[in-house]
Amino acid sequence: MSVAELKERHMAATVSVNALRERLKQKRLELLDTDVAGYARSQGKVPVSFSPTDLVCCRTLQGHTGKVVFTVD
Repeated sequence: MSVAELKERHMAATVSVNALRERLKQKRLELLDTDVAGYARSQGKVPVSFSPTDLVCCRTLQGHTGKVVFTVD
């Protein structure tokens, strides 16, 4: 394989890689623009809501060491 052929193959590979890189950038931009809330609404999903009594924080002393443990019930 001559040097000219290697240079030609290298240029073709570079063009191919750049095209793939550009496609990847475009796909990432599309994904960043995805509106999750809008998509969920279009699928018939409803937002999660909590009432004041749903989440209760409990503080308890654990064992003889006196560690304070917080839990969410």
